[in-house]
Amino acid sequence: TDMYAQAYFAYDSKKSGGVTVSHLRFGHTPIHSTYLINKANFVACHNPSYIDKYDMVEDLVDGGTFLLNCPWSVEELEEHLPAKMKRDLARKHANFYIIDAAKLAAAIGLGKLTNNILQGAFFALTKVIPMDLAIEDMKKNNYNSYFKKAGQKIVDMNNQAVDLGVQATVKVEIPAAWADATD
Repeated sequence: TDMYAQAYFAYDSKKSGGVTVSHLRFGHTPIHSTYLINKANFVACHNPSYIDKYDMVEDLVDGGTFLLNCPWSVEELEEHLPAKMKRDLARKHANFYIIDAAKLAAAIGLGKLTNNILQGAFFALTKVIPMDLAIEDMKKNNYNSYFKKAGQKIVDMNNQAVDLGVQATVKVEIPAAWADATD
């Protein structure tokens, strides 16, 4: 596309299994910014245990989109989300989505490998680039990454993961009561 991108990644010392914070910018003109993002249009939490450890929606702008990868249904969110997160999501008029990427990955034989599912969800929700182009590029990358090492079956499973991620997010209608949620 004719889009420009800039990325900055912050990793904790654990590396594998640790926290990664990705700051991504996209635009139609060259990006010369050197600062971290503190007003985000899109925030995703890929590990549900982080909602109790970090302020996941602190930097989300009013009307921004929050994606939570979790095993909970919409109804179960009431008991699992911290009150501050509920308040912030409601008061920021957030577009809130959930996905159970771990369940989807396991169902198609990818074990705990959720990256293509969550990447598909990212492109579906942000619409940073046209979906047909995003899907084509993700699947081309799957072929380039996995065909020689693991074969067509693994390529196909990862392509299925992309398709699932594009389709599997669930929109959460935020209850008005969340604006006044208490701990």
